[in-house]
Amino acid sequence: MRHTTKIITVLGLVIAASAVAKTDVKGALGRLKTNEVNAKDNQKQYETNRDISKKNAEEVTAAIKELRNQRKSLTANSQNLEKNRAILDAMKAKIGGFKAEEQKLLQTEEAQKAQLQALIDKLEKNKLEREQNIAAYDTKIQEIEMEKSNWDQQKSEMTAIHQEIDSKEKIALSERKKWIEKYKGYDGETKKWNRQAASAEETRVKFEQLNK
Repeated sequence: MRHTTKIITVLGLVIAASAVAKTDVKGALGRLKTNEVNAKDNQKQYETNRDISKKNAEEVTAAIKELRNQRKSLTANSQNLEKNRAILDAMKAKIGGFKAEEQKLLQTEEAQKAQLQALIDKLEKNKLEREQNIAAYDTKIQEIEMEKSNWDQQKSEMTAIHQEIDSKEKIALSERKKWIEKYKGYDGETKKWNRQAASAEETRVKFEQLNK
């Protein structure tokens, strides 16, 4: 960004009847016109810098809003992951209960085998089926553990994204603050040069009127 400030020569005039005849009217008028042009150039430059600062601050503000929306979405997704994890834990506990029940029945029926020979064939069949059920439950538990591991990995990835968003927001806030500060500075300079330009123009007009 170019910062250019043109120096304005301040011409103090003490107008008296005897002094007017000795004054270089043409040269003084030229200097006044130069002062006016320089003041207006400075005014335009600082107005441009002020507009650029304002636009940059608005763009950074929009970026911060988008980052916060992303964080909100991630938070909602993270909450859903926790709910799903709780459901899997409940399923695991329920299957664990089924397994415990099957194991208890297996022990009972093994004891009955010695007492009730007539039921041996039936009990052997039940034993095989129940052992198959237990194996199936164990397989399902392993699947659930794997699924939980996948959820944990996703949660870890979301945490990393959260951190990245926090970092970007911090940078964006700092950038916005910088542009706002620049805007304030340029706005102040713009107002100052507005006054300088108006004063230079007023002085030139008065001088021209005095020398008509």
